[in-house]
Amino acid sequence: MLDILIKNGIIITMDDDRPVINGGCIGIEGGRIAFVSGENEPSGRAAAVRVINAAGRIVMPGLINTHAHTAMCVMRGYADDLPLNKWLFERIFPAEARLTEREVLAGVRLGIAEMIASGTTSFSDMYAHEPKTAEIVLECGMRANLSNGIIALGDEFDFEADRATRELRSLIADWHNAGNGRIRADASIHAEYTSPPWVWRRMHELAAENGLITQLHLSETKGETEDCALRRGGRSPVRAFYDEGILDTPVLAAHGVWLSDEDMELLREKGVSVSHCPVSNLKLGSGIANASKMLERGINVSLGTDGCASNNSHDLFEEIKLAALLAKGSTLDPTAVPAYTALKMATVNGARAQGRGNETGSLKAGFDADIIMLDTDKPHMRPLYDAVSTAVYSARGGDVALTMVQGRVLYENGEFKTLDIQRVLRETEEFAVPVVLSEKA
Repeated sequence: MLDILIKNGIIITMDDDRPVINGGCIGIEGGRIAFVSGENEPSGRAAAVRVINAAGRIVMPGLINTHAHTAMCVMRGYADDLPLNKWLFERIFPAEARLTEREVLAGVRLGIAEMIASGTTSFSDMYAHEPKTAEIVLECGMRANLSNGIIALGDEFDFEADRATRELRSLIADWHNAGNGRIRADASIHAEYTSPPWVWRRMHELAAENGLITQLHLSETKGETEDCALRRGGRSPVRAFYDEGILDTPVLAAHGVWLSDEDMELLREKGVSVSHCPVSNLKLGSGIANASKMLERGINVSLGTDGCASNNSHDLFEEIKLAALLAKGSTLDPTAVPAYTALKMATVNGARAQGRGNETGSLKAGFDADIIMLDTDKPHMRPLYDAVSTAVYSARGGDVALTMVQGRVLYENGEFKTLDIQRVLRETEEFAVPVVLSEKA
């Protein structure tokens, strides 16, 4: 007997062989997709414990956010409309220094709640207190690739004693592949400009020894790229990481706004995935990543929200639409990054970037049942001529009516199934907000 049967749905499979099925059904058993059928009702199939009638609704893979600083949502709206250096050094860094584990975890719960309610089923995180974050992810039922970006700015730096290293070793020992594979440890180098090459190499060794992806920030701003050239004999951040061998193991690089043609070729050669964060990059005035050229070059481009202090939202539907529109507007080509390609960035490409390409990102037999459903009974969702175009250009996070991961329903019709949302909101206001607003060091 099936655990769940979803029937009568407008199914966006993200399987290139049959990307959309109108009036189809999906069988779910043991947390995985047993079948995807073009029939409204499956013939010759066993009954299901639960039947979900998706008539008139879009059924699609859960979205994958490949760059987030989830806990930073406690600083949402705290430092808007400021120049980058003032934003970072006068507002964000001082506020972050005041956050203890309690406030960070309140932010993690708030961010996860927002992601679940807006259709994100998996996220790549770079922040502190990640072993405790893993506990929350396990409880909430989401997927996550967790990392703490190493920063080594002082003359004397103890790699093994640093919190980023200690947290990574804890993630590897206690959490890697926990929750039936939902939680993974990632290594992380914060950025080229926040640590020296010997630290990069040590982190790379850890990644290689344990078969991990390395998350890092890459060429986010013009100043970062120019300063790197001055420090490193004319080399770009990409070339610097390349020369040190950091790109020889799987890398997920966030931003990639200021990449040269040579940089792109090096990234393509090494199979580096780039997490495009259009909303954050625009809001901070960092620029516009050339996603269409990266895709043309064969680079795997996924999508990320970055932190809510520089985005104000974890709504990945905003990123999908903006990624398509920016490509069209910056190239003056309305065919650049069509809707299906943009949706791939948030699903198939995101799964590949997380090392989960054979687990999630598509709706096909054998894949985990990470599925969301969109309510189309809203004025902005009608008429519905093309399901993919509607999902990309019309849908919003608030249209998500159901979110499931590995066949477990996490959110349905406004109700959180694995989170006490009132507790989440209360802890944010009681714990985090007063600390963010405090002037105490």
